[in-house]
Amino acid sequence: MQPCPYDITEILYHAPPMILIDEVEAYSEMEVSSVVEITADSPFLEKGTVPAYVGIEYMAQSIAAYSGIKARNADEEVKIGYLVSTRTMTLSCPSFAIGDRLKVKVALVYDETPMAVFDGTIHRAEELVAKARLNVYQP
Repeated sequence: MQPCPYDITEILYHAPPMILIDEVEAYSEMEVSSVVEITADSPFLEKGTVPAYVGIEYMAQSIAAYSGIKARNADEEVKIGYLVSTRTMTLSCPSFAIGDRLKVKVALVYDETPMAVFDGTIHRAEELVAKARLNVYQP
């Protein structure tokens, strides 16, 4: 894994305020590791917490960052992509609280462009709090 040389706004098709991940810490040919800091300004925050199911979008945006990094490295435009489905998603907490620092990791399982499958995890400190297999589409 190597550090990401791009600002998050350069590798995601999204625009603020819907950019939910804060940065990509590292990437490789097969995976991305990103960070989400839960703050008082976090989208979807309600009564001091973000529902854990929003984690699927943290994973999806990390996949989008993976695609954006590949595009930027090839001197191509960042393209839109879609989260199609998840076969399984496991959450071990109901929500994320202000002050939580989440580590999101996505790893490519299968790529048959324009479809791909990724495994995603979210850790809070050392605790695994979410995992899912995501199916994505990039036209």
